Amino acid sequence: MTHTTAAWRWGGVGAGTLVAGVAAESGALGRGMMLAAPLFGLCVLAGVLVGESSVGAPGGPTRLAAVEVRRVRDFLPRQLSNAVATAACALAALLLATTAAASPDDLGRAGRLLVCRCSPISSEAHGPWAGSFYSVPLAGVVVVGIVTAILALRQIVRRPRPLDPSGRIVSDDVHRRHAADAVTGACGVLVTIPLIGVCLVTAGALLSITCRPAWWTAAGWLLIALIPAWLVLLGRSCTAIFSARRRTPAIQEPS
Repeated sequence: MTHTTAAWRWGGVGAGTLVAGVAAESGALGRGMMLAAPLFGLCVLAGVLVGESSVGAPGGPTRLAAVEVRRVRDFLPRQLSNAVATAACALAALLLATTAAASPDDLGRAGRLLVCRCSPISSEAHGPWAGSFYSVPLAGVVVVGIVTAILALRQIVRRPRPLDPSGRIVSDDVHRRHAADAVTGACGVLVTIPLIGVCLVTAGALLSITCRPAWWTAAGWLLIALIPAWLVLLGRSCTAIFSARRRTPAIQEPS
């Protein structure tokens, strides 16, 4: 990793920490706290993207253009990208479920409470709950980050191969794969941090209702049991962002 890309990545971490702190302090009714984590991940992703975009191709006269077909999937880290996609699907499914189960609070604000009717004359409620009041802005931040990452991956793949000053084609596939690793890792941070938060909030609400049905108990403990897996994915994603760049070899131009 060059000093420039490292600086941008750590700058994303620093900016994300600041933005998350401001969001946590300024959001009403816990919404800022809910958005703090995905905003942090989005800033990390922005730092990775700017850092990778700052890497220029080696200079020299262009004497040959390689004709080849490159696909995004050829450069993605298979295991990490599959894990991040799984986490993204889990987050989407969880937010859809919590939004569908949400109820308005006593002031009529939609999507703030989980309500369970215990009997025809009594009910219990618990909040905060990841209904539309929280899930819609959270999903918006995550979607913006994922779309940005997809565009960045396309740019990484479509970038033309550089040539060195002697006119030889530089095989930069190693750099492309490392850049794809970094973007995938940033998406992992973007997705897993809010996923862990929503799992904790959802499980806490489900297990706080004393007259809850049995499947609420099972669902709450299942969400808690999955958190270690999401933490492992978060650690792997951070490693992908900040791992050192390997040197890219050059190959002789074809005759």
